[in-house]
Amino acid sequence: MTQSTPRKTDELDHVTGVFAGYHQTFFVRSSGTIEQNEIVGPSCPMQYPIKLDHESLKKLLDEGDALEVMSLIESVFSSLASMNMSFLYKDERRYNVGFCFERSHGIDMDQVMEAFMLFDEYPMKRQYMELIVDSLKIAFQEWSENLKGIECLRVLLMLPWLPIFTENVNVQTIKNVHTPFVDAMCLITGDLRAALEKWWTQLSTRHFRRMVTVFKTAIKAMLKAKKGPRDCHKFILIMQKLSLINKTYHIIPLETFYIDELNTSVDLKLEYVLELTRQDPNKTELDYWTHFPFLLNGVAKGELIFVEAWLMQTLRRQSSLFNTAHGTIIFELPHLELTVRREFIVSDTMNQMAGLSESDLQKPLKVNIAGEDADDAGGVRKEFFILVMRKILQSDYGMFSEDEESHLVWFSGLPSEFCDREQFHQLGRLVGLSIYNHSIVPFPFPLALYKYLLDTPPDLEDLCELSPSEGKGLKMLLSYEEDDVEDVFGLNFCISFNILGETHTTELLSGGTEKPVTNANRDEYVRLYVHHRLELGYNGEIAQQALLFRKGFSESLHSRTLRFFQPCELKEMIVGNENYDWNEFRDILMYRGEYSSSHPTIQAFWKAFFALTDDERRKFLQFLTGSTRIPVSGWEELHAAIQPSAPESLPVAHTCFNLLDLPNIADDVELLRRLRISIEHTEGFTLA
Repeated sequence: MTQSTPRKTDELDHVTGVFAGYHQTFFVRSSGTIEQNEIVGPSCPMQYPIKLDHESLKKLLDEGDALEVMSLIESVFSSLASMNMSFLYKDERRYNVGFCFERSHGIDMDQVMEAFMLFDEYPMKRQYMELIVDSLKIAFQEWSENLKGIECLRVLLMLPWLPIFTENVNVQTIKNVHTPFVDAMCLITGDLRAALEKWWTQLSTRHFRRMVTVFKTAIKAMLKAKKGPRDCHKFILIMQKLSLINKTYHIIPLETFYIDELNTSVDLKLEYVLELTRQDPNKTELDYWTHFPFLLNGVAKGELIFVEAWLMQTLRRQSSLFNTAHGTIIFELPHLELTVRREFIVSDTMNQMAGLSESDLQKPLKVNIAGEDADDAGGVRKEFFILVMRKILQSDYGMFSEDEESHLVWFSGLPSEFCDREQFHQLGRLVGLSIYNHSIVPFPFPLALYKYLLDTPPDLEDLCELSPSEGKGLKMLLSYEEDDVEDVFGLNFCISFNILGETHTTELLSGGTEKPVTNANRDEYVRLYVHHRLELGYNGEIAQQALLFRKGFSESLHSRTLRFFQPCELKEMIVGNENYDWNEFRDILMYRGEYSSSHPTIQAFWKAFFALTDDERRKFLQFLTGSTRIPVSGWEELHAAIQPSAPESLPVAHTCFNLLDLPNIADDVELLRRLRISIEHTEGFTLA
């Protein structure tokens, strides 16, 4: 017997003796049937190593013999061999262990989970957990010497389900439990390391999530104890590997890796500045939480991008004060200034954008409107982005088409003779510029665009968002239960596009007109349909337009953090969100001068405000801030305020400061009337 991994061998029946030693094992077989009570040759009772399974553990716990339970715990958890043969499948899957990808670990992970959760039901839980910790210390002392085969790794999958890994975790728990566990993982190299990582990919959602939760819990506890990333480095490394596996296999949501406490426990903005500028020569990238963006939520990552923008703009301002060329001092403007005419705002903007270098795009933006006297302290810039986007998305520009049902837009796919492709390049630069200048833009695109910017292919759900009827039809095709898809739907592998009122049909693959859609190939048809509809277009025109847009976006937004965004997070950073909680809006508003929350005018104002319709409240938000959407980090980022103005005046908004001049009258009916007048006249840079 020369197998290093156990296999069921059918021909080894009627065994009467086993002789084992060194690297060889001999089996003695009987030529006939062995009677039940027959003793053949020298013999002794078969002895099995002690191991755990759900049934025997529950039986012991139910019997209430604490000494027996403790004896079992001590025997199993102090022996890696006993742990590694515990909770195995009872069928042939227990033998399916090896280094090939199709091989697995042989553990019934659900049985592990259910068995370890049993401890929660019994009053001796704390004592049992303490004994497990003491026993594991003994087992892990011999870890490096016991790494002889792949079965030794099983314990690393089972232990995370112990309650001690996630309940009431503190620094002492981490020292006694988590650190020996992660140290054991870090000692694994080569083929064994590859096998362990392969096993991680094979875990079901709940078991993979539990593994992540164990390390996340340890990091959060150390963060609470004021420990830095260097102290948590081993935990972060394992989390990073699990994150990479998850990005490939899509096992759990990416948000599971986020440590929200970093937003409040660490000054991430300051850390990022220090990391990027390397001001402390004694620190490396491992000393900064910002070096590990996969741990940061969308709000935190958005803040890092704004910090990068601020740094780049500061550096450009400093270097733009003067430059030298051929021994001559050349003074440059510290800002990127765009001067546009209101009636030609799109063409003026695009023409000036085309003449800008990438370094120009890193300067703070300042907008001047020809013939209008308004100093751009932010309000002009905000309304500029709103108006440019509103006009450029109209169908008469030919760049985008709007879905009549969802009112979302997508690349038009028009041939270049009807639509200047270079405008997509400049629009991408403009959108990136809006992020750098902390401006929310009205950009009614589906999530598919943000997936494209992050190199994530769109799927059927994205088409459903853009074109609900089209997506619904494809879902009906996929869910049809009869076996006559070809006869009922009558489709072939083609797709049609509406180009300037004419229908143009193209094949989804070579010979598509002759290939019917059947039960067997309908998944492929839907995949190709979505790809052509959202990514290619007729004659590849959508692909060209989208590529130029992404090129421009990348030119104006240089950020190493961007690739860690999820598409929905990038969308919220660009366009904000519409999760309106008007009571929260009331809570964050500040008051100046004689105004306060108890002032009669303010009380009348809120009575009038809540008398507005939902649509009117959104208009008020646009009137006050220049946008109907909320910043990704919430209402607080607006820093909005109300100050007194003359009783006879209308409410006036200073969008650059999110500041409202409110007439000092305590009549809510009159305030409501004046508010409605003001919010219906929101355009015009003179209010900035």
